[in-house]
Amino acid sequence: MNPLNRIKTLFFALLCTTFIIGCAKTDETQAQTEVSGDIQMFSDPNQFAGSHILIAYAGAMRADSSVVRTKEEALEKASELIAQLKADPSKFEDLARENSDGPSGPDGGDLGTWPKGQMVPEFDTAIEALAVDAISETAVETMFGYHVMRRNDASAAHFGAEGFIIGVAGLQGVPPTVTRDSAAAATLVDELKAKISGDNFDELATEYNDFAEGKMFIGAFKDCDPVSPEIMSAIQALSFDEAGGPIELPVGYAFIKRVKLEQRAGAHILIAYQGAMRADTDITRTKEEAKAEAERILAMAKEDPANFAELAKEHSDGPSGLNGGDLGVWFRGAMVPAFDEALDTMETGDITDAPVETDFGYHIIIRGDTSS
Repeated sequence: MNPLNRIKTLFFALLCTTFIIGCAKTDETQAQTEVSGDIQMFSDPNQFAGSHILIAYAGAMRADSSVVRTKEEALEKASELIAQLKADPSKFEDLARENSDGPSGPDGGDLGTWPKGQMVPEFDTAIEALAVDAISETAVETMFGYHVMRRNDASAAHFGAEGFIIGVAGLQGVPPTVTRDSAAAATLVDELKAKISGDNFDELATEYNDFAEGKMFIGAFKDCDPVSPEIMSAIQALSFDEAGGPIELPVGYAFIKRVKLEQRAGAHILIAYQGAMRADTDITRTKEEAKAEAERILAMAKEDPANFAELAKEHSDGPSGLNGGDLGVWFRGAMVPAFDEALDTMETGDITDAPVETDFGYHIIIRGDTSS
């Protein structure tokens, strides 16, 4: 089961206007949105942040023609820099400005943040092995030369929101059950704008949302995420549990409420049955048989929690089974409600007392540690 449910994906698609790869450094003169309320900082497990000092050699990829040192001399120089940094790590930026052959040298070697897989494999592997603020013990070799590396803190401000949409009949993507025209939608939106608040948001979402039954978790957004500035400004201007809108979308109008975010981590074993959502066509067990099988595997997991990943690989019908059931890290609200509600009652390392039923089948869940 994908941690991002289809409703959130739909809403996210409606809000996106451009796509940005990673969260690169921004111009310090760029205007910043005034943010209201508390700031929540989270690390994205799919992002790295780091700095490096590149020592190139003649013949290395993209090495400047002025670089004449040999490969051996490059390694020796990189090793000397590491020795200096062991004595005084605070010199990293100065040494990068003085010595780096990479374009980030003038910035003290700062590479900003980037998604896993964007750098060459040797670079990402070395960064992932470092703790935040740690400097590589040895020079890291890539096709570009030798790198002295430091892992930086990739945490960033995140802004969470829930929402609901008032659709306009005839617009692409609007459910066929919506019959109101643009004038009727505008009238309803004006009525809701006059009375909506954080207190009645859930009630109004249940009554008026045209895209789901009740409110939808939109997601947790960073400044560099592919969301229009108008949407980000609207979310950031709200305090926790404050509602806002309307925001015009290609399908109608959205009302939003800023929510406090909570990270979750865990793994699951999915036992599907014939007719369950996204169940493979080769699954023939009945719903009753799936429940019995889930209870059998749950007993095995309870007996030996350390064997959870192996049980997932052997028995799970979900795509995460190949990874031992690991679902990574997500924000509460991104899973189907029954999944989140089960985790509400669990501590790190706990396994559900009974299989959790969703439209996908029966889940055996172990709660993970978001700090790891």
